[in-house]
Amino acid sequence: MNVRFVFQLTALSIIYCAVAAAFAQSTNLLPPVIQGTNAPIILATNEPVILPSMIIVGKPSLTSPPMSVAEEKKKQIPGGFTVQGSGEMYKGRVSSLDDLFQNTPGLVTLSENDVEVSKVFIRGSGVLSEDEPIGVQYLIDGLTLNQGDGEIILEDFDVGTIKYAEVYRGANALQYGALGLGGAVNFVPYTGYDAAPLSVRLEAGSFGFLRGQVTSGGVKGPMDYFASVSSRYQSGWRQHSRESTEMLFSDVGYKLTDHLENRFYLIADRTDRQEPEGISQQQMDQDPTQAGMDAIQENFRKDWYYLRLADKLTYQSGGEEADAGVYWWHRQAFEPNLFISDTNADNDFNQGINVFYADNVGALFNSTTHGGEILGDDNIFTIGFNPTLEEQHDSYYANLDGQQGPPTGADLQYSLNLIGYVQNQHYLTEKLSVITGMQAAWAQRHFHDHFNNTADGDQSADLTFRTVNPKVGLLYELNDKDQIYANFSRSWQPPSFDDMVDFGTGAGTSQEFTPLSPQSAWTVEVGTRGHAGRFDWELSLYRSWVHGELLDLFDPTTDQDLGGVNIAHTINQGVEAGLDTRLFSSIFVKEDKTHAGDTLTLRQDYTFTDLHFSDDPTFGNNRIAGVPPHVYSAQLMYETPGGFYAGPNINWAITSFPVDNANTLYAPAYFLLGFKMGMYLGKGLSIFFDARNLLDKRYASSVDPVSSANPAVTPPPVQVFHPGDPHSFYGGISWTW
Repeated sequence: MNVRFVFQLTALSIIYCAVAAAFAQSTNLLPPVIQGTNAPIILATNEPVILPSMIIVGKPSLTSPPMSVAEEKKKQIPGGFTVQGSGEMYKGRVSSLDDLFQNTPGLVTLSENDVEVSKVFIRGSGVLSEDEPIGVQYLIDGLTLNQGDGEIILEDFDVGTIKYAEVYRGANALQYGALGLGGAVNFVPYTGYDAAPLSVRLEAGSFGFLRGQVTSGGVKGPMDYFASVSSRYQSGWRQHSRESTEMLFSDVGYKLTDHLENRFYLIADRTDRQEPEGISQQQMDQDPTQAGMDAIQENFRKDWYYLRLADKLTYQSGGEEADAGVYWWHRQAFEPNLFISDTNADNDFNQGINVFYADNVGALFNSTTHGGEILGDDNIFTIGFNPTLEEQHDSYYANLDGQQGPPTGADLQYSLNLIGYVQNQHYLTEKLSVITGMQAAWAQRHFHDHFNNTADGDQSADLTFRTVNPKVGLLYELNDKDQIYANFSRSWQPPSFDDMVDFGTGAGTSQEFTPLSPQSAWTVEVGTRGHAGRFDWELSLYRSWVHGELLDLFDPTTDQDLGGVNIAHTINQGVEAGLDTRLFSSIFVKEDKTHAGDTLTLRQDYTFTDLHFSDDPTFGNNRIAGVPPHVYSAQLMYETPGGFYAGPNINWAITSFPVDNANTLYAPAYFLLGFKMGMYLGKGLSIFFDARNLLDKRYASSVDPVSSANPAVTPPPVQVFHPGDPHSFYGGISWTW
């Protein structure tokens, strides 16, 4: 861990936050701390609007709106859509997407070390990617985070800077130009309108976990700002699993008029993470702390620096809304991976150490007109354009016990996507609306091989793809709170370079390029959401007929890595369900006209994901490996208006799931029990305690799928299991001024 870097960054940030807070406080535009809140945020106002644990004052940001605006979107979306606030996350450890997305229907996170999340999937998309998920579009305030070829590194921002996330499942992500079956996740960060002048949070826990964060926000006339700096470290439970990360996030908004706002964003981070790799089932049963056979010797790890600049302009007036934005980001990385130099030479695998840098640029243009009338009925019309471009330079070297050896490969990767979309929501009656949409996409993938050897020759290639994706949906509003919906759509996903480029096995081999076709699917979805008395619910059922699904497979007879392939026909289907129930209220603290009472709330979600081959010549109708089919989570929470809360939570993979596509080896089911509690102590001070895996279950939190685990095909041990953390405990303190 670069202690000097952390110290300098933290010191500068504390000075910056303190000066900014003092400056903002002197303008008398900032509100006092709100008693009883567990979130590190306080909001400013002229006309208070009461929300859970916070008050929003004045006119909020146009570019980064409050969560109430996102909740209103439900009336316009004929499919699975969840708004996940950060309030629940702040009742425990605030470290990863797993902490943010607890109890989110349809979104499943699989972690390899319980701090960073290696796999996030929606409707199966993203779970099979080895390191960088694909198939789901990730954004900040509508500006794309994904690389140009669709991949995403999910640890490039701090969840402690996010006030809520919008999860669009399936075709509902069309408005962001998303390419893929899964949908989109739009992160909405804090601004000066919903951040405290100064907030400090310190967390510590098992396996050397330490995290600190300092934030500041405020408003001065037409300008607002939010800034955050954080640092995280853990020595790790398993061998070779140390990690350190430092992150900086800031956004500055300026209201040019009451209807026009511009916001500038800055993200910077540095990560140094050791990779313990997978182990066999027998190793996991005997000693789950051990690392993979080659991980320590060859020092598998990921070191990268990341810098992102973005700017967004938003206009809102009456029924007219328009957004325009641009972004650029740069990454430099050093990643030692597997290198095999065999005396036989037939088993040589020369990937070794990957050193690369990448630049991505993109833009967002969209316009929405509300309240227009066609044939005398209400209408909402949206049109947009989302271009993205990536250029990545790779160099590969022999991995000589973690040290850089002679070159083994080099390339230039160029990705370009041009996405246009149009959508119209027309109200046939006051309650029934029909949504029609169309997405046009053009994509280019250019690979230039700079390392031409006699074994592979020049692997350079240039591929171009294009498509048109229609969508139609129906939305019926039973009342102002309850809805039923249905939609039918087509999705499309061009291959990434991880799908098409891999190192061959054999003497003198380097990179090999395999041209692939895009993955496409037709999906039908029905569901409902609403609120009645003590209950809030959402339920979606979907089925996708996928053609050319992009999977990373091994040859079933030789178990040699084939890299990405197109599977002719697969089926993705499932259920996404969430139910929040206020079991009791005013138990010990009675509610009256001026004070709320205490409550006991049960929050549950269930995700069923069934991915299987369809009459495949090799795998028949087997389940696709690596996907837990039944995932259930629940949280029972007692809360008082004074800021005390306590309650258990569970995370349950109800059944075992296949590790190989031949369905001969399974990861066992698991049941994890946790407990959270915390208290607001007054004067801006709060504490929390977060216990996980209290039953100390030994389980695989993630697996690396293979084609067949049959010993006749894959010599044992099959090292694909990533053990989850045993019982662990975290605690912390936060102070808000």
